[in-house]
Amino acid sequence: MKHERIFAAILALITAVSLVSGVLASGTVFVSSASSASPLQCSFEIPLDKNQAPDKLVAGHSWERARVNIENSGNELLNNVTVFIEVPQNLEVEVSSQPYPTTKEGQMITAEIGDMASGQSADIFLEIKPPSSIEFKKQVIFTIHTAYSGGEQQSEHRVSLIPPPSWMTYFTILASLLLFVGILAAVKHFGVLDLFSTVDLITIALLAAVIAVVFRYLSKLINLGWFDGLIIAIPTVVLMIVALQLVRKPGTATLLFTCVLLISMVVWGSHIMWLGFYLAEGVVVDLLVFLFKMDYADRRVTAVIYGISRGGVSTLVFYLLYAPVEWKISYAPWYIGMQLAIACAGGLIGGLLGYDTAIKMSGARL
Repeated sequence: MKHERIFAAILALITAVSLVSGVLASGTVFVSSASSASPLQCSFEIPLDKNQAPDKLVAGHSWERARVNIENSGNELLNNVTVFIEVPQNLEVEVSSQPYPTTKEGQMITAEIGDMASGQSADIFLEIKPPSSIEFKKQVIFTIHTAYSGGEQQSEHRVSLIPPPSWMTYFTILASLLLFVGILAAVKHFGVLDLFSTVDLITIALLAAVIAVVFRYLSKLINLGWFDGLIIAIPTVVLMIVALQLVRKPGTATLLFTCVLLISMVVWGSHIMWLGFYLAEGVVVDLLVFLFKMDYADRRVTAVIYGISRGGVSTLVFYLLYAPVEWKISYAPWYIGMQLAIACAGGLIGGLLGYDTAIKMSGARL
């Protein structure tokens, strides 16, 4: 196959990134005041979702699951092990069903583990909810006191509370609307929309419908874990390149992704706030078309550049702005980097396939 070496290199890159990311995600940070001679090892993990930034909670977010792990790393049996977990005052806490007798009194959780043989471990799961809002970023401390026959230890774990970016929500909506109005004003002033024929508009609408409905539906059916982005990134770039070559008008990419948003609002109930997200990936491609002297992906290299640029911009805008604003989730830097690599790989593959597809479709036109 013509591009088999490129595809193999991309696959190797993605695999390497995922392996390194898994190693980085496996570590936890825990500050313990216990003596080094203590046979009990204690660790605390929140949130349990490895994709999210560890030890960070965004105010206003929903419940997050936390885990306290106690392990007897000594050589002797420990009797009557009891764990006392003190949750910071400004956090809500709930205790689900546990394999050990567990009680909750205010912010104090008590779990009676009992006897622990050498090498045995016990997990205690908590449901933690951050406050609805805080004024400034701050750290809170989970204090874990463990007692057993003949000894005890105390550990502390620091978690950062981040203010909810509520004001960013309104700013993002306003900026999206202003950008959209500005684009409409420029289109009307320069008469750009008049350049599009009825056939051009129908072509863009059909391609947008396939992206918004078919590909998004397939992405919900197929679960590839961390590589879900490839399911929609590759075909989206393919159709974007096809639209550029078939329509060949300034603003084609921006109009295409604007139609994708409008269709998504009707079919999937997307919020108007996402207007800026869709405009960003279209505007960056149209700017590159202009910088390359109206090259509508007429060369394989420009098709690849457009695909990678679209993937890079959309990924960064999503994970650095829209995810924290809309979902109040702070993703881990390693995860953002991995998704950026996957998006760029999808853009490269989509650019190559899109160029070949567009050339064949252009040659088939009457």
